Amino acid sequence: MRNGAPPSDNGSLVPAARVPPLLGRTLRHLARAVLAALGVLLVTFTLIHLIPGDPVEMLLGDAATQELVAKYREILGLEGSLFQQFTRYLASVLRGDLGTSLQTGQSVNSVVARTFPMTAWLIGVTVVMALLMAVPLGVAAALLRGTWFDHAFRVATSVSLATPTFYFGLLLILLFAVHLGWAPVAGYRPGFPGNLQYLWLPALAMSGALVPILSRVLQSSIAETMEQEFVETAIVRGLPAPVLVWRYLLRPSLAPTISLLGYILGQLLSATVVVEIVFNLPGMGTALVVEGVLLRDYPVVQGIVLIFALIVVAVSFLSDTVSGWLDPRTRVT
Repeated sequence: MRNGAPPSDNGSLVPAARVPPLLGRTLRHLARAVLAALGVLLVTFTLIHLIPGDPVEMLLGDAATQELVAKYREILGLEGSLFQQFTRYLASVLRGDLGTSLQTGQSVNSVVARTFPMTAWLIGVTVVMALLMAVPLGVAAALLRGTWFDHAFRVATSVSLATPTFYFGLLLILLFAVHLGWAPVAGYRPGFPGNLQYLWLPALAMSGALVPILSRVLQSSIAETMEQEFVETAIVRGLPAPVLVWRYLLRPSLAPTISLLGYILGQLLSATVVVEIVFNLPGMGTALVVEGVLLRDYPVVQGIVLIFALIVVAVSFLSDTVSGWLDPRTRVT
């Protein structure tokens, strides 16, 4: 070799292109998200087949006739082998078609489009509110570890975790809606920012179980970060307190908290069902899941479960990506 350059894997002198570590990690997480989405499609497809007996006959009851059974089996996509049924279901989902409601005759897409914005607003307000409370609490509990604040923090988070969401919501209604009149007792009015008047109280109720978990994880992560050598070096250099807390303590410690937030989104979505009932909110949980199960409207339930699961997969991917940006130490996986 004249220039001393080592040959590449294919025998040429041109060096092989290397994928940046952060990009490679993002692509790996994206591939996992795609596989998880395919798994979600398979699970939602099998839901209707896990029902004991014939779901069509159970749905029609005494009114079942051969013509009606054949018609509803066609609507539910229960004709042919399981592979043929799954192929039709996959093609339908990829086209954006979630089916037709058996009770109202409306497309599931239109029902979702009508109710999803409210649920999305509720989840978004809850996440923002929870982070605004959890981050300062976690930082303060870590910096004041062993003091009275730390002990009070542990007691308060334990009580909050032990309180059911529906009971906490009722207490908030009595305090802020009935006695203080700071929020409506129930109901919802779309349109930002007026809808925040109806959403902040149910979001606070949902934050009751989210803030203790996030703040405790953040406290533990900051405590581990404070033992690292680069933090001691920053303290010796005499960096300003805001720079020390954000750049050397909070930023690398936020990664586990953000990752956890993505993984517990499924629990947050299930909590919306209870909260929407307590506060009488016309969201996906009340209008679709509960009513769909009670009325045995299988396409609606199947479609909403699919949407919830895909949201969890997408947010988990985003949270893993953001945590890798915040803390380079997490980019090895």
